[in-house]
Amino acid sequence: MSLDGARKVDRAVRDDWESRMRHHDARVAGHDEVRIDENRQIIAWLRAGMLMLEAPAELVGTFFPELGLFRWWWSGKEHTLSLSPSRLDDSFAHAQKTDLRALLTRQHQLDGEDDATMLCRVAAYFANATGMVRQQRGDRVSYYAVFAAVSRPPIVPDLDIVRTLPPPGVAPASTRPSWPPSAPPPSARSIREPARELVVPVVRVANDVLRRTLEDHAQRALLIVNVDTSREKARFFVTLVASTDDGDLAAVDTTRELLDATGAMLGEDARSGNGRWRKLVVHFDCAGADTAISRCDVTG
Repeated sequence: MSLDGARKVDRAVRDDWESRMRHHDARVAGHDEVRIDENRQIIAWLRAGMLMLEAPAELVGTFFPELGLFRWWWSGKEHTLSLSPSRLDDSFAHAQKTDLRALLTRQHQLDGEDDATMLCRVAAYFANATGMVRQQRGDRVSYYAVFAAVSRPPIVPDLDIVRTLPPPGVAPASTRPSWPPSAPPPSARSIREPARELVVPVVRVANDVLRRTLEDHAQRALLIVNVDTSREKARFFVTLVASTDDGDLAAVDTTRELLDATGAMLGEDARSGNGRWRKLVVHFDCAGADTAISRCDVTG
């Protein structure tokens, strides 16, 4: 198949894409390690073992140099009954609308890797990616689109919280829950601080993470929980930052245990009748074995 159409589009959007890449490269300048977690769909950039940046990421395509074979992220999954939503779906939808056949053909026989890079760049651009990462492993080269490169944390789309925080009213009718007449939807409920008995277990887990990671050098910490309801399933993000006894600030990796505890808190908070807040910031002291919550700030 001719790639002329894709090349023409690539030339048209190249300046905008390179501007995105320059901004991304500036944010990770000086990194000496990149870690890709395909299960959690995140990429982390580190310097001297310390986390610099962590961002959501998704596979765009894979190129096999020895075979000259390129495959899109959805190749081989076309006939599955349920395919998990992908940020790259926006790119596929754009290709359908504009009849950009190169992005609609599940695999290509290419002359070299430059064409594979070009195809992935075009797909990442129309998916509104903020950057792209190349990873070579064994007999294949994989390309990952980076999204909303913020200074924390992973997306967890498959936890129980997606059931306890249903989509907002703008979601399609088929995806909206049926609320009992006596129970107003979350958007209509008043917002309050989550009950302390729900927050304390999460803070205890966070403090355990800090003690293990910072070896008892943490003094005070912030636990930040952001809830995103802009897509069909609500997602949450967890950030953990602490000040140490030498006056530095340290961002600590979010663990599965902490994510699970946060998800349980969010679920219980929603079931208690609290409105759907967007951000929770918990201030707590973490010196010593005990934890003391000094303040909780909630943003609706």
